[in-house]
Amino acid sequence: AKRLVIEAMPSLPESETSVIIESPGAEKNKGPIWDIVLKPIVLPAVTNGKLKVLELAAGSGVHTQHFLSSILDDDKNIDIEWHPSDPDPASRASLNARAKLAVMEKYILPANGWVVGVEGGTACSDGARDTDGKTVSSTSSTVHDGADNDVVSGMEKYSGYFDLVLCINMIHIAPWEATVGLMECAAQFLRKGGMLVLYGAYKIGGTSVESNLKFDESLRSRNPAWGVRNLEDVVEAAEKEGLESVQNVAMPANNMSLLFRKS
Repeated sequence: AKRLVIEAMPSLPESETSVIIESPGAEKNKGPIWDIVLKPIVLPAVTNGKLKVLELAAGSGVHTQHFLSSILDDDKNIDIEWHPSDPDPASRASLNARAKLAVMEKYILPANGWVVGVEGGTACSDGARDTDGKTVSSTSSTVHDGADNDVVSGMEKYSGYFDLVLCINMIHIAPWEATVGLMECAAQFLRKGGMLVLYGAYKIGGTSVESNLKFDESLRSRNPAWGVRNLEDVVEAAEKEGLESVQNVAMPANNMSLLFRKS
């Protein structure tokens, strides 16, 4: 990903805007995800004057900014609490800078580093929220200040907390254990009736269109643990955690959005 230096932004010094990462892929798919999935299907099902979102593998913040601004365009009175998360520190820095530039810090919390899969153990764990030099570890459910001093209680308060968990283009570029961890995470932190929304390329019955099969081949050549997943396997992993598959939505460029609801 290229670094985008934003000039002519007097509200922030260049030292802050220079960390913003440009993501052409996210720029391309942010519109369809909003127009086809989030606006007409998901948000009416989970929003009731308030909306609490956990966005896993949020990347550089392109999706976060677009979805949030689109929600506010439709309803400026909605009470939004958006928790973006990414294990990559550079992505978190970019996301935080985008939130500041867009004057959205009222709605978007500082990005955290919750991870899913092997490195994180099971569900969201071993992460860090970038705020005041402190780190949040959900394994210990405590905020530490770097000197082994417990500051405030951490992750436990988020059990059953979120209306929506969102994860875009993560499953195919991570080990399968990350998908298992994602489902555990969503099951733990979604409220009853809350929704999990996934987006990416999938196989059905072990096959897909030629472009997706070539994409799968490319991913596995980079890392044998990566690859385009079978839709059936993803649904099975979700259902094991009490997440009901409610709809699969065909998307542009041979992608799909998978919608699950916590029972």
